[in-house]
Amino acid sequence: MNAFKGLLRKDIKISIGYFYTIMIFMVIAFAAGWLFSNYYDTRMLVGVISFALIIAHVIYLPGSLLTSLNMEGKTQLWLHNPQSSAKLLLSKLTACSLLSVCSTILITIITIISIASLAEFNEMFSTGDIVMIAVAIWVLSFYISIWVLFYWTVYHSIARVQALKKLRWLVLIAIWYLWEMLTGLFGKISFVQALKDKWMLNIGNVFHMETGANSFQASFEMMDISIFVLAGYCLTAILLFWLSSWALDKKVEV
Repeated sequence: MNAFKGLLRKDIKISIGYFYTIMIFMVIAFAAGWLFSNYYDTRMLVGVISFALIIAHVIYLPGSLLTSLNMEGKTQLWLHNPQSSAKLLLSKLTACSLLSVCSTILITIITIISIASLAEFNEMFSTGDIVMIAVAIWVLSFYISIWVLFYWTVYHSIARVQALKKLRWLVLIAIWYLWEMLTGLFGKISFVQALKDKWMLNIGNVFHMETGANSFQASFEMMDISIFVLAGYCLTAILLFWLSSWALDKKVEV
C-alpha cells in the first residue's frame, strides 16, 4: 500500500501541470464570457459558457492520462520499476481521475452559482440536473480514458515488431473497426436483445441542448438504459485494463 501511495503522489505531481493549465483556461473562458455578456448586454452567454466547459470535460481525463503516459514514456523509468504493471497503470489512472474530479466539481459549482440569477436557465435546469450532467460527462470521460490507456500500450507494443512499426496507426484503426463490428454482431443476437430489453434502468432525464445565432434552448427527456449494456461497458473497461497491464508487463520500449 505504501508503494502505491508513493506512485500515486508521483503521478499527481506529473499531472498537476495539466490540471493548472485547465484551470487557467477556465478562468480565461469565464473572463471572456463576462466581458462579452456585458458588451452585448446578455448574461445568458455566461451560462452557455459554463455548460460548454462542463461538456468539454469529457476530454479532460483522457487528455490528462495521455499526457502523463507520454511523459513517463520519455523517461523510460517504467522499464526498471519493480512494481507490477497493474499498479503502475492504476496509479496513473487514479491520479488523473482525482484531479479531473476536482476540476469537474469546481466547474459544476461555478455553473450552479453563475446561472442562479438567470431566469432562462432556472426554468430549464435544477441543481440536480446540472450535477447529473457533470456526473454523466465524467463517467463517459473515464470510459474513454480506459480506451486511451489500451491504445497507448498497444501502440508502443507494436513498435517491437519491425514489420508493423510504421503501420501502428492502421493497426489501431483496424482494432477499433473489428471491435465495432463484433459488438454490432453480438448486439443483433436475439438472446442478447432479449437481455437488453429485460433489465432496464430509468435514469430520469437526459440533457438535450440546441443553440442558434440568437437563441439557446435546452430540455430533459426521460430515458431508460439497459443494465445489461452497463454491465457490458464495465466488463469492457476491466478487460481493456487487463490487456493494457499485460502489454506493459512485456516491458515495452516506449
